[in-house]
Amino acid sequence: MLLVEMFCPGPARLEKDDMEAITAEQVRSQVRDFWDAFITRSKSRFQEFYSPTASCFAADGRRSEPARLMWVRREREFFGPKSSVAAKVGAVTVQLLGPNLGVACYPFHFSIIRVLPNGNRVQVEVPFSRATQVFQRGSDGKMVIIHEHLSSAEPTTPKELPPEPGG
Repeated sequence: MLLVEMFCPGPARLEKDDMEAITAEQVRSQVRDFWDAFITRSKSRFQEFYSPTASCFAADGRRSEPARLMWVRREREFFGPKSSVAAKVGAVTVQLLGPNLGVACYPFHFSIIRVLPNGNRVQVEVPFSRATQVFQRGSDGKMVIIHEHLSSAEPTTPKELPPEPGG
């Protein structure tokens, strides 16, 4: 079975002449737009980048989780009023695996202030992060992430922040 057929079974698979094949630049554009949605903490835009059935490995995760669960966790930890997210994305390398399937790999520097489940805030600097995201274009022409793996080249230590005044 071809890799494209594994990821695009049945009617979702693009037939010849349906659409132009995706390009490396289109995948890079998706990566830029993804990070824009993440750092501006746009919940609706952020969710639109993922297939609901995508598998996601967080940088601090011990196992993969479905996108639906990841959305809830990231929204709680990163998208609240007391959180912040910043990222500097490096060169994005793209492998095109078929007319509607591309893999983006890139380094990034990740800076976050996140809210822990107990309500405490911590700051984390992850200077040597890396990402692999698999993008698939559906029959509607929209590209979504079907697999994501984020990791850090070295361990990070969250720095607990003092309570906010009046909070």
